[in-house]
Amino acid sequence: MVEAREIDVLIVGGGFSTMPLVRELDASGISWLMVSEMTPIWQQLEAADALDFDLVSSLQSSVYSFELVEMLKEQGEDFTDGFPTACEFYAVHKKYAARYAKHIHHGRVGSIDNHADHSIVHLESGEQFRAQHVVVATAFRRQMNANLKQIKIDASYAGKNVAITSTGDSSNLLIAKLVAHGAKVHLVTNGFIMLDKMFATFSPFDDGPRFVPLDQLECHNFSEVSKWSYRAFIDGGYIHGLIHRWFAKLFDRNSLGVRHPKSIRPHESIRTFFEARAPIENGHIAIKYWPIDVYKLYCDDTLEQKISDGYLINDLPFFLEHGHVKLWDKAVATLDREAMTLTEDGQTTSFDEIIDGDQEIPNIPEIRMHGENGAENFAYRTRAQFLGVISPRLHNIYTIGFTRPFTGGLNNISEMQCLLVHRMISDQPFRNGINANIDQRIAVYNTNYYAKRPESKTDHLVWYGTYTDEVARLLGIRPKRSDTPGIKGLMKYYMFPNNVFRFRETGRYAVDGVDELLTHTAKQYHDYKVLALLVIRYPFFETLALGTILFAPVPWWVKVPAAIIHNRLPFTSTLVGKFGLPTRESKAIFNYRKAISFPVLAYPIVAAVVWAATDMGAAFAFSAGLLAYVYAMIHLGTAKGWNRKFFCDMKSKRSPEMVGFFERYREAFGRVKGGDDARSE
Repeated sequence: MVEAREIDVLIVGGGFSTMPLVRELDASGISWLMVSEMTPIWQQLEAADALDFDLVSSLQSSVYSFELVEMLKEQGEDFTDGFPTACEFYAVHKKYAARYAKHIHHGRVGSIDNHADHSIVHLESGEQFRAQHVVVATAFRRQMNANLKQIKIDASYAGKNVAITSTGDSSNLLIAKLVAHGAKVHLVTNGFIMLDKMFATFSPFDDGPRFVPLDQLECHNFSEVSKWSYRAFIDGGYIHGLIHRWFAKLFDRNSLGVRHPKSIRPHESIRTFFEARAPIENGHIAIKYWPIDVYKLYCDDTLEQKISDGYLINDLPFFLEHGHVKLWDKAVATLDREAMTLTEDGQTTSFDEIIDGDQEIPNIPEIRMHGENGAENFAYRTRAQFLGVISPRLHNIYTIGFTRPFTGGLNNISEMQCLLVHRMISDQPFRNGINANIDQRIAVYNTNYYAKRPESKTDHLVWYGTYTDEVARLLGIRPKRSDTPGIKGLMKYYMFPNNVFRFRETGRYAVDGVDELLTHTAKQYHDYKVLALLVIRYPFFETLALGTILFAPVPWWVKVPAAIIHNRLPFTSTLVGKFGLPTRESKAIFNYRKAISFPVLAYPIVAAVVWAATDMGAAFAFSAGLLAYVYAMIHLGTAKGWNRKFFCDMKSKRSPEMVGFFERYREAFGRVKGGDDARSE
């Protein structure tokens, strides 16, 4: 009989996702061991020479708090946010793997027997461990991971037709390489949500473009001021044209959904996006991409170097607009794998290769739960796990890394999960308090974050800033509004995104140097003043529009349904969403940026005075005139190219400047990646 080795905490798998946990375990003097094959996907990609891309989430949300602090100390004022390349990101992995190498036991776990006061962990080698606590962090099984390792896309793909049957960030990476090499992609899809991952902001506060990643513009705590306004702000870009497709067709013909209807996800899959009690419902998939106009601003000066580093144009809306990618409706298209054809609505196209993908499945070893009624197997379900970490059916077994973000970096979530697990391990009264009513906690969370949606394989996808906030509240490390006094404090509380380091400035899990990191980040983004202007215009414009209806010289029986319709359809979101962000300065006629900012800054006071001091006719004339002014400014800016939509700005993608730049990009791509220039027909 094999004697089981005793250990306080045994980590199964782990790797990089558990580094914040082992850091805290070491600080607490708790013994731990990690059992791992130490062949994470990043190592496999490196071995396959496939670390040739940049991340879809920003540095600030992709790297752990303590590592960001170290980076800031090393780089000083040169430390800036952006998107780490895969090589840069994996270098951080290797750094911490080397730091904790003596705690890593090489092996593979076959099964776990979970008892009331311990667990027996069985390795495939026959070794056994008896652990008081077990942490399972074995990541997901995904076909697309194998595709990224095994499929070598090069110049031989020029002129080929390639079918792809899944949609996501990894699929979009393959599409970017295929299109750059001159292939045509046939994407079989049930629709998607496309998000620009980087913005070039121009404002009265900047002399030139300031590049801001999407996940740093989400101001998660603004929902505390007004959940309705926060949702209007998000709706203005994230899913505009998906929920309100007929409205979009009437008012915004340049939306992605109108120009390419097959890109729209089915109504039933997104209809509850804003029905949950939480600001944003869990369970939605998004693809983050480099918009070609922002990519040009960011990469043009050092184009070949940027391509070599892994910064690739993966602008799927641009590819659709110019015929590099064709969409096929997964619900009705027929895919004949033997004949290598796709058929839909009487149209048939042949393809040379097919690339399949699948959904993420937790790669959890067999866990047998032992109780009074014998043993039964554990099955992981997101909605049956408190915060994706704690199951009411398991004793002192925790799961890390099986909750992923809709936007933002996975490590935001992993770090918070690690802190929660450490608290469960090290603080018995806290653990007892959680376990005492865990079923109720799970029910409340599910009610808040899933509305009426049935369970699905995407339940593990969360709005990262609300997730980190939930865990921070539970751990008692969330800053209060009173902790951040003054105007800067107000901006910090409501405008800063909920990156994990925001919760590690003070308290139980404080990290030395986080205060400097917060100050540096605030300076980089001008204390998020631009974001504040973007956010406050939604309730202001909405109030203006409602005021216009209220004072309109029409009967009340017309005003009431008009107000109801206004609140049901995103008039203001469409109006302002078309404006999005200023992209250029024009002083030839006037300062456009200041002109468009005027109603945001001035009208609330002026409107209040006018509405209070005049009759209804004058109030209506004022409101309607100001609304017309805003609309005229938006369309003038759009016509002149001074502004763009937040997301999927299809007009900019059709501009001759962008078309010409893409041809130049493909030529540079061919030189960097080898072979002849990659231009197709």
